[in-house]
Amino acid sequence: MTAKFTPDHRGVGEMLNSDFMVEAMRAHAEAIKLRAEAIAPVGHPPESKHPGRYKASFHVRAHKYGGVSGRGGKRAEAIVYNDSPEALYVEYAHYGQEPYRVLAIAAFGGIHRK
Repeated sequence: MTAKFTPDHRGVGEMLNSDFMVEAMRAHAEAIKLRAEAIAPVGHPPESKHPGRYKASFHVRAHKYGGVSGRGGKRAEAIVYNDSPEALYVEYAHYGQEPYRVLAIAAFGGIHRK
């Protein structure tokens, strides 16, 4: 006897945007945020005018109807971001410098430098 599965697409869509799915995404994002804070550079005076500002500027935002851009909000999503003015330069670096890639390493793993 062969089993047959017929998915309820509307039900799957409701599940992907449910409260428990938003909270699951938030929990995963919070773990990424903690890893990012742990490996984030701090900077020391006098070269850094605001030591610790980058490390203290990680945030998580989670909501329903997010997901892949252009797909019409098919699922819950959580976003980890850093809103410090230095964030772009820390992640991608200045010309001729090595980037720290803090969020990429926190999210996807890999070797980081101290």
